[in-house]
Amino acid sequence: MNLTAIALILALNAAPAEAEAAQEHPACEPCGGGDHSRQLGGHVFLFPLLQQNAFVSSYVGLRSGVVMYDVPDLPIGSLGAVDVSLVGYQQTLDLGVRLTRWLGLWGQARGILYSGLTVGSFVSDGASFQAGGEGGVVVRLLHLESSGTQLSLRAGGGYQGGRDLTLLPLLNAIVDTPGVTLVSILRGELGELLVVDTSETTVNGGLFFAQALGTPILGLQASASVARAWRTRKPFDPATGTRIDRDTTATRVNLAGALSADFKSFGVPLALMGEYLFTAGRQTEVELARTDLNTSSVALGLYYTGRRNLQLGLVGGAVLHAEPRIGVDAEGNPAQSGRPRLNTAQLVLRYIW
Repeated sequence: MNLTAIALILALNAAPAEAEAAQEHPACEPCGGGDHSRQLGGHVFLFPLLQQNAFVSSYVGLRSGVVMYDVPDLPIGSLGAVDVSLVGYQQTLDLGVRLTRWLGLWGQARGILYSGLTVGSFVSDGASFQAGGEGGVVVRLLHLESSGTQLSLRAGGGYQGGRDLTLLPLLNAIVDTPGVTLVSILRGELGELLVVDTSETTVNGGLFFAQALGTPILGLQASASVARAWRTRKPFDPATGTRIDRDTTATRVNLAGALSADFKSFGVPLALMGEYLFTAGRQTEVELARTDLNTSSVALGLYYTGRRNLQLGLVGGAVLHAEPRIGVDAEGNPAQSGRPRLNTAQLVLRYIW
């Protein structure tokens, strides 16, 4: 039983008296009720997945999900091009601490494991495990209960590290080394080609907006943010017998929006939220000069809203126009794959107080 299942059982079996009292005495900004920090103009907002939110809240949350990643026509040198299919599992822990009505802290820790589904996918991409976290501060800049409007500033940074299991460099080295044996690989330096250490450091900041649309049913959220990332891979170089640093830097501008509809006022404790994220920017690859970034992501979630302090939902998402992967052709020159497809499904559980 994973962390999400345990937390779900605890949340659904929490004392009902507290939830009933909250429904009888709706939270408000002066009285400091449990979910008042995400309520505007009579609408209780859901926290989106493709962006942060404009609210200063105390919460703890868990997200578990699977990722399917398909890359058509990835060039892998003399072996030609292969269609890559990867499957991954991710777990994320979210935390928020409300220090005052206008100031709070946020953070998250996450881990993801993925592996190739086919022989060609495992040869080209192998398997990987990544773990890391990020955190920062949220400052409320504007709060107008009369119009149902809130604007906040978020800033923070993060770090992620992990290891990739790679077969393709080892196979290429075996082809280029006549007479090599399994014993010599295990005892010698070629075995170092199997593992590649990776790390990434990020800083980010942006403005986040929430607007109630004149009814308890509808709510709109939007954001504009910028992120800067520094990524390092450390593959083994058999020519020198050492690991080398291969650095990638990226600047990303994210524009996102989310529209939610809560049908609780009709006696149906369910809500829908559609999300959209557009990412533009520029990335400096190891093998190539600067490349432009231009991707879109969408998500649709169904949430249970029967308990005021609980956010429980199932969310499906997809990345549209994902950036092509960089491989090498038969002559060893950098070459791009076709457009990848990435689909996700997540279970979301968050308790706000």
